[in-house]
Amino acid sequence: MGFFCARYIVIFMCELCILEDRTNTYMDTSKFIILDCDTCFVPMAVWKDHTMEIDKHYSELMEKMLHKVAKKFYGNEYAYRIDKNQRAILDHLHWHARKA
Repeated sequence: MGFFCARYIVIFMCELCILEDRTNTYMDTSKFIILDCDTCFVPMAVWKDHTMEIDKHYSELMEKMLHKVAKKFYGNEYAYRIDKNQRAILDHLHWHARKA
């Protein structure tokens, strides 16, 4: 199997590339999407390309938009934090807005 085929198998099997279970979509841009995580049920930003590195401008924009969504999601009830630790999917950039 060549690099070309292996790359598409990884992308085809990546649950963040597929995003089949969209419980609630807050924002969908050409570069990233913000939706509820189907595992922990909190807002999550996902970079649409299969990578772990993005341009600083887009990183700042995606984080700003995730903060905007998180403020509405949590309201004044809870403090929250942007969790950039990749736990289950280690090769596709995504961040969660979790209770602090």
